[in-house]
Amino acid sequence: MKKNYIIIIVVIIAGIIGYNKFSKSDTDTAEKNSYFTVARGDLNISVTESGVLKAVDEEVIKNQLDGKSIVTWIVPEGTEVKKGDLLVEIDPAAVTEILQKMQIQVDTSKSALTTAQNDLLIEKSTIESEQRDAAEQIEFAEMDLKKFTELDKKQQIREAKSTISSEIEKLKIEEDTFRWSEKLAAKGFETKSKVEQDKLKLVNSQKSLESSQTRLKMLEKYDLPKRQLELDAKLDEAKKKHERIITQGKSKVSRSEGKLETAERQLKVNEERLAIIEEQLKHTKLYAPINGVVIYPAQKGYYSSSNNDETISKNKKLISIPNLDKMKSIVKIPEFHISKIKMGQAAFVSIESISDNRYKGTVTKVSPLPDKTNFWSAGSKKLYEVEVTITDKLPNVKPSISTKSEIIITDLKDVLCIPLHCIFTEKDKHYCYTKDGDQHRKNEVQIGLINNSFAEITDGISEGDQILLNRPN
Repeated sequence: MKKNYIIIIVVIIAGIIGYNKFSKSDTDTAEKNSYFTVARGDLNISVTESGVLKAVDEEVIKNQLDGKSIVTWIVPEGTEVKKGDLLVEIDPAAVTEILQKMQIQVDTSKSALTTAQNDLLIEKSTIESEQRDAAEQIEFAEMDLKKFTELDKKQQIREAKSTISSEIEKLKIEEDTFRWSEKLAAKGFETKSKVEQDKLKLVNSQKSLESSQTRLKMLEKYDLPKRQLELDAKLDEAKKKHERIITQGKSKVSRSEGKLETAERQLKVNEERLAIIEEQLKHTKLYAPINGVVIYPAQKGYYSSSNNDETISKNKKLISIPNLDKMKSIVKIPEFHISKIKMGQAAFVSIESISDNRYKGTVTKVSPLPDKTNFWSAGSKKLYEVEVTITDKLPNVKPSISTKSEIIITDLKDVLCIPLHCIFTEKDKHYCYTKDGDQHRKNEVQIGLINNSFAEITDGISEGDQILLNRPN
């Protein structure tokens, strides 16, 4: 780098010497002008811009509380803190009130869960009893039906037939008795009254037989089939009732289980909210996670350590603690230079307020979009943010101090170059003025790469030409 500067200085001196030689034999007009003699040499192409020093890594302290919060105390900016030191205090009143309300909701949810658990147990026990009773009713109905079909039905028919048989035997006896009474009465051995009595008994026996026979027919045709249907229907109804109780029981259990699950979810939600609020209560006091220096955010109208009761919102940046072991220079590169800047390019950073020492660095970030802070400003040029990470060890410096970063683009060897202020632009073309005897000739030139002071000329001038340093009148 120094070698390049020496070459440029030699070129300039040579131009001045040439100019002095020419001025001795030239007219008074030449004495009024200054010239640069074109010579071949090495040209260092770099972009140099001012910037600001920042830490590569930093811990950002933000407000973690929901809603609006009030800062009651904050450590002064620039304070050196150690890990665990108190940085910020936020009024805990609002969080404490929410915490108490949430604790009540948790207790209520626990009570509702216990109720739901007990209701489910009671519901299951009740359903089991109802199902057991319904199953017993089926068993009883089956027993009644079996008893009827296998015993009662046959027994009633047997009894009816037995009664008929008895009535028949009785009727035969009454018939025989009546006939004997009539024979005896005809012979004068029996009274007429006795004959009438025996006749009445015979008629009654006949009627009793008819009644017994009719009762048997009623049993076989109506009573017993009816009883069969009643017992079948009773068994069928018992089975249906059992199925209804099972279905209703499932529905009731499902409903109770749903209430239990709802109570469990509600308790879980409330407990999670309670845990969040308890965690937020911890965030009413914020502590330093690392050793470092306290930096306030660069925001307009931001509070100071003496401005208590400052209202802030969630995730608002309160403090940053940079890691001073690794620093970077952030520079804004004009649009006409940004295409030359690439990741990994070498750079040199100087800290203007400390010394003239230059520290090695590397381009580690090139913003693809212009800086928004001045993008919409009327008449402002587009600037792109570039980060240069410093690889050399720095002295004891703090962030936000001014820097100057030189980003090395390339080193040109054996090229023609002239000072930038010798070049003039008209209608998108570049010109310079060369000495032509006592006159000046306007030459169109083709420009290659440029740095902050010189431009490479690829066409339009030759080695040894004397270039007018200022535009002629």
